[in-house]
Amino acid sequence: MSERKKIRKFFWAWSDEKEEVWLQRMAQEGWILERYSWFTYTFEAAGPSKLIYRLDYQFGIRNQDYFMLFEEDGWKLVSAFGGWYYFCKEDDGTDKLEIYTDAQSKAAKYKHLSNAILFLVLMHILSFWLPIISSGSKAPLWIGMMIAPITLLGAFGVYMLKRKAKRLKEYQL
Repeated sequence: MSERKKIRKFFWAWSDEKEEVWLQRMAQEGWILERYSWFTYTFEAAGPSKLIYRLDYQFGIRNQDYFMLFEEDGWKLVSAFGGWYYFCKEDDGTDKLEIYTDAQSKAAKYKHLSNAILFLVLMHILSFWLPIISSGSKAPLWIGMMIAPITLLGAFGVYMLKRKAKRLKEYQL
């Protein structure tokens, strides 16, 4: 039986490059990503390797063409969770180590993700804040203290993702 270890770690959606670098360092240390779920990375022990990891966000895609595109370019799907897809590939020294060929398509990834989070934030506001505001009733303070950080964190996430997408678009020009 092979050795496994689990690491709980958090990365912001807009810092996925940091997550990729961390996964690559883990592979260099002999730990290959096997699965990701809810901030928990499951690794399998192996010899040190030069794996390159790339993350893609595609909510709702289960199309075989999407996966075939990666497979044809040598990428292996390692794990998928919440719209995030974790791909890896051995570093072969070529320039084909990116899954996005231009800054515009990479910016579209972050815009798509920010729109998904914006939708969730709006649903959060409609479900929790609108009933409190429209009823005119005084909700207990602890309810507001619980839901306000979620609303603010969601809004901050949308801002950071849109900012990253904008910077990528400007970089292209």
